[in-house]
Amino acid sequence: MPSVENHPTDSISLAKQHLLRAIVQSKTKPYLPVWGELFTALRDIAKTGRQRRENIRLYLLQPTGSLWYLHKEDCFHADLPDPGISISLSQEQLIDALLKGSFSPKTPAS
Repeated sequence: MPSVENHPTDSISLAKQHLLRAIVQSKTKPYLPVWGELFTALRDIAKTGRQRRENIRLYLLQPTGSLWYLHKEDCFHADLPDPGISISLSQEQLIDALLKGSFSPKTPAS
């Protein structure tokens, strides 16, 4: 079986899944600590983006927009087209915002 390191797309997919699981867990089980899981997932996504020199879309936002990692700026970026707002965040700022319920991922049913 090939290792995950040989397939960068797989490592990004795994990091995104890890991130989404941690976000859901922070909402469904707020008594469990998830800061470290969010940090690890975001660090892995940022590291891959820097290595590959490309922007990475993390997920679509609820109700509209998307959350990105921008490699040139080395920051996370929430693009909210409906009100026309763009927000750049450091990794720590994004984690704090996610724990407060901001930038929720779009659910498959929506």
